[in-house]
Amino acid sequence: MSSDYPFADGYNLVWDLTGFRGADEELVESVSLSRDQFLEIRHLFVLGDDPWMVAGEYRVAPSLWAQVRATVPGVRFERDADYFLGARQALPDGRFWRPAAGTTAPGPIPPP
Repeated sequence: MSSDYPFADGYNLVWDLTGFRGADEELVESVSLSRDQFLEIRHLFVLGDDPWMVAGEYRVAPSLWAQVRATVPGVRFERDADYFLGARQALPDGRFWRPAAGTTAPGPIPPP
């Protein structure tokens, strides 16, 4: 396990796929992906130094919708909405927290 624990290798993270529509950014979809689901589609994104998407959200372009839908059953993509994917830490008490550089987790961290 690397010094990046507890987020090394994508552990203790969940990825949220969210869709927004219109100028008021109405939420039209919110689906969480497991680590295994993320690993199946990660190659579709240019992540650079952010291989686990912890630095922010990434746009899911319409050209990727079919591949994402095959990995995440039940995802509905609407033509007039914009979709994004980003990671958050899954805390043991059920809360979520988006890790940021130089911050510590708010609460206990599960062992590796």
